[in-house]
Amino acid sequence: MLAVLQICMKWTKENRTPKGAVEREQYYQPVQIEEDVVLSGKGIFLKQCVYDQVGSRIWSDQDYTAQQDRNQKNKPFTGLDGYEERRALCASQSRQQRKGTFYEILALEKRNLVPCIRIVEEANDCYRIRWFDQGIGMPRRRGGNEDFMKKGARLAGEPNVLNETAFILQKGESGMLKHNYRKQYFDGDQYYLCFYVYMVNVDVLTRDVFLQVYDYEYDQMADLF
Repeated sequence: MLAVLQICMKWTKENRTPKGAVEREQYYQPVQIEEDVVLSGKGIFLKQCVYDQVGSRIWSDQDYTAQQDRNQKNKPFTGLDGYEERRALCASQSRQQRKGTFYEILALEKRNLVPCIRIVEEANDCYRIRWFDQGIGMPRRRGGNEDFMKKGARLAGEPNVLNETAFILQKGESGMLKHNYRKQYFDGDQYYLCFYVYMVNVDVLTRDVFLQVYDYEYDQMADLF
């Protein structure tokens, strides 16, 4: 079984400083799986932690949810209670999924839940972890297409994509990937994203599965400045 912990951090220009970077660093560390998460299932287990650095504070998605719940309690009656209840239910389901749930590999890829990372299950319960992106946009990254000369391969003959094996996880092994991005709002302002992705190939999923020393490390940390 492959367990995946994805940590995503977002920040803007005002926190593009050494102090801002130090504040973010502590949130990239692996965490435990919460007590209310079911640990049995089929496929890939995925837990997501999402953070947003705003001014001098870093907010988690749980912080935002708690704030919204407080606002909702003080909100006057609008006649749209049914709509609000459905929206709250969807938000609750989304939060529970981020805490941790199981997905088929194709579902992960189709929904782009783990950006730029492709998981391939191989013989003997091994997982090949591949880095993939189109090699376009900013920042530009360096790398190659391992399947360029492989006839019949999905990406054969594609010279401009980055498609390479980050590592192969045998049973009991673990690895982490780091990658970052510079994005742009509709009004032209920029923001920045960094992902830390921890992966562990285990027989039995436990709540402290991610709290360990990792065997492999792969990064695509481009210069965002």
